[in-house]
Amino acid sequence: MFVDIYVFCVILFSNFLQTTTGFGYAIVTTPLLALVLPAKESVMLTMLTALIARLSMLKLVSGAGSFRDIRPLLFTGLIGSAVGAYTLAAINEYWLKIFIAIILLFTAWGLWKERRIEIKHPKRIERLVGACSGFLGSTTSINGPPIIMYYLNAGMAEDKALFRGHLTRYFLVMNVIGVILAFGFGTMQVGSLWKFVLYSLPALFFGLYFGEKLFQRINAQAFKRMTLLMVVCSAVLILANAANVK
Repeated sequence: MFVDIYVFCVILFSNFLQTTTGFGYAIVTTPLLALVLPAKESVMLTMLTALIARLSMLKLVSGAGSFRDIRPLLFTGLIGSAVGAYTLAAINEYWLKIFIAIILLFTAWGLWKERRIEIKHPKRIERLVGACSGFLGSTTSINGPPIIMYYLNAGMAEDKALFRGHLTRYFLVMNVIGVILAFGFGTMQVGSLWKFVLYSLPALFFGLYFGEKLFQRINAQAFKRMTLLMVVCSAVLILANAANVK
């Protein structure tokens, strides 16, 4: 019973953050679920619920950006997803948790600094960003770090609506690819997750509703800081949990 309530609360909070800022769902959901569920189940449940959440957000971002704007990132993202899906099928739970924790800490540091780098060959960097994001999406469901850093470096966060719109569309496409590949490689075991998916539906609705209300009233920067604090805390807890698995 505790696990069910815990999963409900995590999904609600994660979708609240995602609706408000455009990112943070997988960054928050995967490590928190990994505290009560096996690492691979945490990744798969995050992928399934994130897909539902992002489909629900399409109407909210309909006036900000388009799928055409993110096309340069998607091709290499697909390649990275395929490599990542194979890696997930071969890696053990201990190393998966270590990998997730390292990615979280690196992401928190990079986003907190908000440093901009002058890019001389943007097209090449864009392809690399897509590949890295796709790989992380398939292995940990945390595909946000590369693409978020790329957009922050480009200054897109200054337009909150456009920033959220691009992130929502990109994550949705990569989410669909990740789920398909997970089924193809046999890592998606829906039979063990359907109960949690059902519990998550009302949590996703409430998170979407309250997140959109707040999005219209407050600067998303404050919520980005809250997300980063959650990232650091979650990474530390997962490292401790990984030590017990070892």
